[in-house]
Amino acid sequence: MICWKQTFFIINYAESNSEEQNNTMSESFELKVPKIERNGQAWLPVFSSLQRLQEFISSETAYVVLKGRDFFELARDVHIVLNPDSDYGKEFIPQEIERMLDGSIFQPDQRYIAQEETAFLIGRPAVYPTSLVKALCEYFAKNKFVNRAYLVQFYNPKSGKPPHLLIAIDASRDWERIVGDAGVISSEVMGKDDIVDFMRLDDSDFSQHIINSTRPIYQKSFLKKLFGY
Repeated sequence: MICWKQTFFIINYAESNSEEQNNTMSESFELKVPKIERNGQAWLPVFSSLQRLQEFISSETAYVVLKGRDFFELARDVHIVLNPDSDYGKEFIPQEIERMLDGSIFQPDQRYIAQEETAFLIGRPAVYPTSLVKALCEYFAKNKFVNRAYLVQFYNPKSGKPPHLLIAIDASRDWERIVGDAGVISSEVMGKDDIVDFMRLDDSDFSQHIINSTRPIYQKSFLKKLFGY
């Protein structure tokens, strides 16, 4: 999962002045993190870069650096806010952290399989989700199993959902992991009420219709295909 590989910068108010203070914590290292309050709830602030941390706090302060999974293992029972007061923020509640740790967040929330002939409508989104496309393409470029991806506005009258974004992905392997990561990325970038669905491209007429009616938002380069990376 993408969060596992991310490095988090964490303010540390502990009096300890070890040489490890601005690096990685050891087992004996003391950590005292300030909390911020939002709507009556205490949140633990963490940052995706040193620059984000410095923008948040005006005075010089000590900090520690942890890898994503190590940090979530330590903070599984608290509310966490990544990059508070930033356009690139994300809140993690304990239930979501637990789902990341046990792997259930990698599973799609819902699956829809058409049992009969259904009339689908697809088209170009009225408002193009530039930030989402950029974030997904950055992830796809790092995953050797993603060959290409398409984005359309999708509407299925029988699903009960309003028209929404659909990302169609051509992946050679590791589909559950890919769609899980992509779902987490979309939840970080899009609004809480925005719906983003994912489907795996295959030989069906619907997949071919998407391929023939729109250009891919991501396509693996010829050299990556040739050398398998």
